[in-house]
Amino acid sequence: MKQWILTGVVGMGLCSLLVAQGCATHGEHSGKDVEEDEVKVALTDCPAPVQATLKREVGSGSITDIDKETEHGKTIYEADAMIDGKNYEIKVNTDGSLIGKKLDDEKDEQK
Repeated sequence: MKQWILTGVVGMGLCSLLVAQGCATHGEHSGKDVEEDEVKVALTDCPAPVQATLKREVGSGSITDIDKETEHGKTIYEADAMIDGKNYEIKVNTDGSLIGKKLDDEKDEQK
């Protein structure tokens, strides 16, 4: 009986490790995508199409921060911007196409 219990405990431990490794590999921890190679950049260091899209999306607002990062194997630019007194997150592909623009809820960024 003790042998079966020990086998079950060891098996459950191994399963837990495999599940945790699988989640980390696929960016499924904490419900957020895994961001690789994140580097702060200036607007002037971004490709011209990225600059044009960010300027268009921000309008009379201001860009507070830009990160060049890799998501799902592709380089993207993620900008934090202040527009009409609200924080926004704007993601743009290297070709200037808009990936997304959303209100940046500071509560979701607890680290």
